[in-house]
Amino acid sequence: MEISKQEIEAIIRLSPEKRYAYFIKRICDWECIWTLFDDDSIILNEGKNGDLYVILFPFNDFASYYINQTKAMSGSLCKCFELAEFLHTTIRKLQAHNINKALIFPVPDGFGLNVSISTLIDDINEELENYK
Repeated sequence: MEISKQEIEAIIRLSPEKRYAYFIKRICDWECIWTLFDDDSIILNEGKNGDLYVILFPFNDFASYYINQTKAMSGSLCKCFELAEFLHTTIRKLQAHNINKALIFPVPDGFGLNVSISTLIDDINEELENYK
């Protein structure tokens, strides 16, 4: 799915909580989730407290925008996971490496929403109930 520049600009101006709601809805609609990648590894964000966060986006366009607007991300790639694969395989691998938090839909010069992996899974599963 391609997103217009106007939609990108409108969505990135939303609060982290509203972007999170948009994120949950869109990843369940399209059954895809995007993250940042470098050298065959998922890029992680380290919080001030030392916790590691997987960085997640609802669409390639938002992940690409973040990379292009964030100097520290220069050269990073975007990677799509099918939602089922992410929930059943990728999350287990992350948790095996003590990565239990996610940074959802950060924006350049702003913030994303920090959530636990368990909260993220619960929110995804709750939204997926609407599709049954």
